[in-house]
Amino acid sequence: MGGYVSGPGGVAAKLCGVPIILHEQNAVAGLTNKWLAKIATRVLQAFPNAFPNAEVVGNPVRQTLFQMPSPEERFSHHGEKLRVLVVGGSQGARVLNQTIPKVVSQLADKLEVRHQVGKGAVENVSALYGENASKVKITEFIDDMAEAYAWADIVICRSGALTVCELAAVGTPAVFIPFQHKDRQQYLNAKYLADVGAAKIVEQIDLTPDILINYLQSFTRDELLQMAVKAKSMSAPLAAQRVADVIIENAK
Repeated sequence: MGGYVSGPGGVAAKLCGVPIILHEQNAVAGLTNKWLAKIATRVLQAFPNAFPNAEVVGNPVRQTLFQMPSPEERFSHHGEKLRVLVVGGSQGARVLNQTIPKVVSQLADKLEVRHQVGKGAVENVSALYGENASKVKITEFIDDMAEAYAWADIVICRSGALTVCELAAVGTPAVFIPFQHKDRQQYLNAKYLADVGAAKIVEQIDLTPDILINYLQSFTRDELLQMAVKAKSMSAPLAAQRVADVIIENAK
């Protein structure tokens, strides 16, 4: 599955004649996976074009995500207020923690917001929300991501590989704020859904409260539903099974 730690193990496997099955999670391959791909028995990838001629299988994600009601069923039960889920990951995302309270200050009566802020950030982010803090569900972490994704009309988040695939599995549209990195990894992950109309991308350098306010005010129910359906169409429910099958096929 890549990462620096897989390098020595891959070399050892090659020296011992053990098959190497490589899976690239992101839309652009990391340095270790680029090197290991040269000696791998099989190369799999979550997104197209990380490697030429590699089989696209998606990313294995929790099966509970695929068991959520369809976008059509979920959206039929949502109320007038726009449900916004903000996900910053385990460490939180400072730029989201600083920006979203300013968005809510302008749209508080039009939104229902759940904001996952990261470890130790609840008090500081609550202070930024001020009088609107009581209107927002602010948590360090989210225990049931499947339920949270299914609850939301739109998710504002980073675009790590698994986040993108989890959103597709449930069928939930997103506004992605990719983490800035020289290889544009998260931006290219986000394009997987954005290119089919299932998500929007705002580069962090361009992010302002007004940009998010404009998006949230412009989304119609029908548009969000269509985005959700498109996201669902990009999911890979058999990813884990396919990876397992390839491993078994090549096991000695």
